[in-house]
Amino acid sequence: MSGYVPRRRQTSALATQLRVIHALVIRGMQLRFGQSRTGYLWLIGEPMMLAFGVSAIHWLSDHGLPNNIPIFLFYGLGYAPFYMFRGIVTRNAGAIMSSRSLLFHNNIKLHDLTMSRTVLEAAACTPIILLLVVGGIIFGGYWPSNPGLFVFSLGMSALLGHGFGTLLASLIVFYEPLERFTHPMTYLMMPISGAFVMVDSLPDGARDLLLLNPLVHVHEAMRHAQWGDLIVAHYDIPYVLLWILILNFMGITALRAARPYVTTD
Repeated sequence: MSGYVPRRRQTSALATQLRVIHALVIRGMQLRFGQSRTGYLWLIGEPMMLAFGVSAIHWLSDHGLPNNIPIFLFYGLGYAPFYMFRGIVTRNAGAIMSSRSLLFHNNIKLHDLTMSRTVLEAAACTPIILLLVVGGIIFGGYWPSNPGLFVFSLGMSALLGHGFGTLLASLIVFYEPLERFTHPMTYLMMPISGAFVMVDSLPDGARDLLLLNPLVHVHEAMRHAQWGDLIVAHYDIPYVLLWILILNFMGITALRAARPYVTTD
């Protein structure tokens, strides 16, 4: 026998954390959906049914839209991104308290717990959004006016949800009952998210008030990316990016403050 023992390959800290996040995503999928194919189909089946259900309700109400924009597609592309945002916030909010035992592993950090849930929720909802876009192309000939802006807007929505959810997860460490209010709070955010209303159709005062919410800018940018000159959109991307920086900075800072209080017993 040879006396040669191969050395373990040295990897960077970034590569290690990416492997950790990947492992946590796989673990999260198995915990939520099991190991059967039916469970993994439910990964995209749940948001698909909700998005199509909301679209069908608005379609049946027969509320017309300007320039003959299809009602079903309009509201589907409004609800699906909000569902992704809401899923990221709510899943991240409970990430720390439900996964404290994983912190026994030295390579797993608090931010890995929230980042993995953001990746999982985005991966679950993105195919539904793409399905709606492709359906609009096939059945209505509605090609996205600006695909790059559309994808960028989805990314901004995910980052907003990640920052907000990470901040909530940290606050829940200090005040655990806060987790009970997360789901109702995200539902209450729906009417003011801009997911179901064109901002241009509102009175000036209501429009200015609604545009204080960065999520409204995200939905308006996404609509403009899809429909182009068929609608009048109101959005400010630097404003959204500022909110992303603020929320994520606050979230990471709060994680550092919460780390000493997280027990693994």
